[in-house]
Amino acid sequence: MKKFLLILLFIFFALQLRAQKTISGYVRNASSGEILVGAIVAEPQLKTGTYTNSYGFYSLTLKVDSVKIRVDYPGFNSQFVALAMDQNHSIDFSLTEKEISLDEVVITEQKSRENVDKASMGAIDVNVTEIEMLPFIGGEKDLLKGIQLLPGVQSGGEASAGYYVRGGGADQNLILMDEAIVYNPFHMAGYVSIFNTDAIRNVTLYKGSFPANFGGRLSSILDIGMKEGNMKEFHGEGGIGLISSKITVEGPIIKDKASFMVSGRRFYWDLLIQPFLPKGQSFGYHFNDFNAKINYRISDKDRLFISGYYGRDKIYNETKTVQDTSLLNMNWGNITFTARWNHLFGPKLFSNATFIYSNFDYKVTQAFGKDATVLFSGIEDLNGKIDFDYYPTPRHKIKFGLNYIYHTFTPSSTRVKTAQSDTLEVQGKSKFVHESAAYINDEISVTDRLGVNIGLRAPFFVSGQTTYYGLEPRLTVKYTLGPNRSVKAGYTMMNQYVNLVSSSVISLPFDIWTPSSNIVKPQLAHQGAIGYFQNLRNDQYEASVELYYKQMSNQIDYREGANFFFRDDIESELVFGKGWAYGGEFFLRKRAGRLTGWIGYTLSWSWRQFDELNLGRPYPAKYDRRHDLSIVTVYKFNEKWSFSSAFVYGSGHWLTVPSGRLLVPINGWADPFAWYDDFSGRNGYRLKSYHRLDLGLRYVVKKPKYTYAWHIDIYNSYNRRNPFFVYQDFAFDQRANANQFVTRQVSLLPMIPSLTYVFNF
Repeated sequence: MKKFLLILLFIFFALQLRAQKTISGYVRNASSGEILVGAIVAEPQLKTGTYTNSYGFYSLTLKVDSVKIRVDYPGFNSQFVALAMDQNHSIDFSLTEKEISLDEVVITEQKSRENVDKASMGAIDVNVTEIEMLPFIGGEKDLLKGIQLLPGVQSGGEASAGYYVRGGGADQNLILMDEAIVYNPFHMAGYVSIFNTDAIRNVTLYKGSFPANFGGRLSSILDIGMKEGNMKEFHGEGGIGLISSKITVEGPIIKDKASFMVSGRRFYWDLLIQPFLPKGQSFGYHFNDFNAKINYRISDKDRLFISGYYGRDKIYNETKTVQDTSLLNMNWGNITFTARWNHLFGPKLFSNATFIYSNFDYKVTQAFGKDATVLFSGIEDLNGKIDFDYYPTPRHKIKFGLNYIYHTFTPSSTRVKTAQSDTLEVQGKSKFVHESAAYINDEISVTDRLGVNIGLRAPFFVSGQTTYYGLEPRLTVKYTLGPNRSVKAGYTMMNQYVNLVSSSVISLPFDIWTPSSNIVKPQLAHQGAIGYFQNLRNDQYEASVELYYKQMSNQIDYREGANFFFRDDIESELVFGKGWAYGGEFFLRKRAGRLTGWIGYTLSWSWRQFDELNLGRPYPAKYDRRHDLSIVTVYKFNEKWSFSSAFVYGSGHWLTVPSGRLLVPINGWADPFAWYDDFSGRNGYRLKSYHRLDLGLRYVVKKPKYTYAWHIDIYNSYNRRNPFFVYQDFAFDQRANANQFVTRQVSLLPMIPSLTYVFNF
């Protein structure tokens, strides 16, 4: 009887598998051949469908005799195909861009219902085209400054590209460019990011409910994909500004089979200032970026991608006199390299194997005459990973894989050379660290209303004789209330094994990355969130409310009086405690028509507590900001003229500054006396609120073979004197007839207009 039942069960499953047939393939842009990420492939009559993955691949398994498939992507014409489901089909779709009137333009790249329908939350598809329309300082379109305009994301300070997400620190953001880790994403000590928007295809920011394939950071994941290159014809675009210029060129190597993309950017303040310097002095600052990518379609089942980035900052000051020469040279930068191989094992199983190299280092050279001192530090990664996407049914998508990183941490090293001696080298001991993880993520539509995204990540970390491992569960549940609204709830657990030892509230190139050890325990966070999502007026408007709570342990700060400059034993200067953050995020976006944009508001709290600091009492984190508001608009008057604006308001950051100053005798009550600073507590002083309005005007001229435009931007249009930092001083008070202790504010950036010429061909 048992054998008979097993045979019947086998026959039943065989018939089920035989009845199911699969349609799979890729969705591309017909004019360029580039893949479209997140395109919708659906069978409307069956009310089922799927999205293309990050490589444009889709798979749809159905149990019917015939189907009529519809493929959609915002801004493109829909495509239909009718098929008899008597066998598996491999079909690639090429969508053409819409030619529609101005009032009907939808500029957002986010899928129209994905925010409501998908079992994910805290994730935003960042529209690169929309960011390029916004006004920025110096006319430099900055991805990270655009991200600061989203709810839950706060800026690091005046004109800074640094950002903090949901009460976390700057080092708790994982930034990936074509899957390569970027350790320092800034130029100019944090004022400009390294990302050239002309070279970027898609960007996704995860603030919570992280998919299981991401790990290693507590607060956010910023996943950036570079352009692949046009497979049909050659194109180029660029811009010439007052302080920087850039150019991007792409085109086919072999038409419809291989393509390339190269992009470069140069900041040339050093060239502008040199004519005004005195004779014998050479002083300046510049940075450059270079992106490149090649993609090759080996066969219908195999595709190869090779991409890389090189960027460098340099500050130098050389003075020559009759007696001697003095030199100060500081340079730092990133290098990334990514090689990826896509392989299709069958209509339901897609794989991506990746090799990655990442490097960040800095070097400081100071010389006077024949004496010289060189300081060096850096981090280098070799990373191998393999990921699989498996599509058993339209309601069921499984993603799983493995990842291994070999870290090399080089602490501060010093090399000294004098006229009397040979080179004396003090080499800090390098640290070699192994970090790996296995994961599985399962996205299931249980019913038409109920969707679940469940994941599990298993990290493994080895540093010297210290080993850490664990399990990181993730869960998101979505329940649809109607055709255009849903509620979601999520939970995420994350570990972080590498930490940034920062000496300032701004991002300096000399901040040191250090791994977890027997002293520095891995940071750990538990985050829970609940949200309501709704689209209005035929998906033209998107609205959401998300509430979150994050609990963090093994947080890191400096002990009082710490000395952290160029030290190999930095762990002895650290203290460890806990933190927590909570708040609400409110988001309203208009997607279509002449007027587009969004309003984002965040109400939040972020706290820290250390036994060794502030008498063990909780204190606000330096990036705690009670209110954060952004209002962004883009208005198109016609095909030539458009206007944009961005208003931001935020409560001031917290600082630790003296609340008063006392004159205290050094030896009893006898002279001499010394001033003693009295502190009310750690981070006990809040800066004044920050607000500004940026304005932009665009004039575009389209010719048959090329397009050019003039961009006029006004940063801080009403010249708000926002606080950059404060210091203590004395001022004479005429009423008291005495000097009074006062706090003075330093502001950095006034109103700054800029003009940029942009072209593409």
